[in-house]
Amino acid sequence: MLNRENSGRIHIYLPFLAIFFAFMVVEARLYWLQIVQHAEFSEQARGEQIRKIEVAPKRGTIYDRNLQKLAINIPSYSLYARPKKISNPKQVATLLAPLVKTKSSLLRNKLEQKQIFVWLKRKLPLSQKKQIENLNLEGIGFVEESNRFYPQKELASHVLGFVGVDNQGLAGVEFSYDNELKGQRGHFWIRRDALGYEIPFAREILQTLVPGKDLVLTIDSVIQSIVEEELAIALKETQAKSVEALFMDPHTGEILALSRRPSYDPNHYGDYPASAQKNHLIQSIYEPGSTFKVATASVLLEENLVDMKERIFCENTLRIADHIFHDWKEFNTDLDFYTIVQHSSDIGMIKLASRINNDIFFQYIKHFGFGTRTGVDLPGEEKGIARPSSSWSLTDPPCIAIGHGIAVTPLQMVTFLSAAINGGKLLRPYVVRAILEPGGRVIKKNNSHLVRTIISDSTSSMLREFLKGVVAGGTGERAGVSGYFVGGKTGTAQIPLSGARGYAEGRYISSFMGFAPVGSPKVAGIVIIKEPTGAYWGGEIAAPVFGRIIRRALPYMNVLPEDEKWVKVS
Repeated sequence: MLNRENSGRIHIYLPFLAIFFAFMVVEARLYWLQIVQHAEFSEQARGEQIRKIEVAPKRGTIYDRNLQKLAINIPSYSLYARPKKISNPKQVATLLAPLVKTKSSLLRNKLEQKQIFVWLKRKLPLSQKKQIENLNLEGIGFVEESNRFYPQKELASHVLGFVGVDNQGLAGVEFSYDNELKGQRGHFWIRRDALGYEIPFAREILQTLVPGKDLVLTIDSVIQSIVEEELAIALKETQAKSVEALFMDPHTGEILALSRRPSYDPNHYGDYPASAQKNHLIQSIYEPGSTFKVATASVLLEENLVDMKERIFCENTLRIADHIFHDWKEFNTDLDFYTIVQHSSDIGMIKLASRINNDIFFQYIKHFGFGTRTGVDLPGEEKGIARPSSSWSLTDPPCIAIGHGIAVTPLQMVTFLSAAINGGKLLRPYVVRAILEPGGRVIKKNNSHLVRTIISDSTSSMLREFLKGVVAGGTGERAGVSGYFVGGKTGTAQIPLSGARGYAEGRYISSFMGFAPVGSPKVAGIVIIKEPTGAYWGGEIAAPVFGRIIRRALPYMNVLPEDEKWVKVS
């Protein structure tokens, strides 16, 4: 009887005990979630409600030396979608595809993503924005962004470079000075509701954006335009593979103009091949040919290895080891040093250069800056090829003496020429004069930088006279400009075979490097014509282009004709 009573009581209390224990479990779970894991779930909830947004700052403006704008920013409109608000992704993709020039399948894939926000197309112009807005599509919107724009199009494109879709520098000064130009990105939080939409007035700024700094280049837009116009004419006249030119101030290292044809428009850089975008004047090397004789002559003068009165017999051919050297024309007579340079006799220069010790010759080559980067503030500079004298064969010294067996950049040649005529000062070339704050205050100024002195002032003075003679009555006559004394040196070189010894038949690089006026040089430069059709001598096709550029540039630079100067002084 007692057992039955106890059993009945247990049955009565059992449900209450079960409820009690269940309540305790729930209480323990709530304690764990609300107290122990409170911080973790709060952070998770915050992450679901808040999104970090980056804002790109205004990229710095790029000016030429006279504050003409070369790279600016204009408004653009980036198209985005909120997939959750789009009921028919296929239809929307079909409508947008022709307007944004993107395959509808790619757009549809983006619109079907399970994301709150997706980019559909970046950096659209206002005209396309209006076309899309006229469709009145739900879940589609725009964010205004800054788009890089080059108002002068191709002008100085190889100096300026270009930027990518996120305004990051990819070439030229846009790349090498990207840290200065890009500024500092801003960040802010936005709060979202349960459906993922932004809650109005619920933004929190984390980092204020800082606009980029401005650049002032050494480039002169007028001289740059002159160079580009003359190169375009030369390309058409010679039917060459390419033509290029570089001009600098020989006393400061400031690059005044740098150009190549064919060129490209940085506003649409993706429409051009990589070869057109490449800055060949600093990123490509070539054998300089007879223009390198200026370097050989510098060594002969500096080492006192030549007597100005002596005469060297310049036969048509000369055998050295297993190689026969040919002169470019038949001299077959005695020539003095001045005339050998003036008329560019290969045999005469080879004979004189044989007096130079190989190790000393190589030391001078390196001393002159060949085989070493100049340090110019542009990306991708090549250092050239200058093999050590320990690896030279018997035919290497005579080849190098006349500009073969060595590879240089056009920039290296002009940098060396500037030193050869400015008293011997090898300067580091540069393209950025100053960095400015957005308000215009100069925060950094680039000045002339002396690398080292490479020759004496007396040697430099003699070289100016020698090179003056090249234009006055030698191979560079067609570079002459009425009223001015111009100095320079012609060059014609065959193009080496790719992956094999020897040179390509009928393929030449024609060049002329020079300076003006001889009495007080204000500009030094080089013109290079690669693989011309028909005539190919440097004095015949490159020298006239140099002369036309100088003829237009000197008056603009307020350089008086030397004869007028003399009349006024008297």
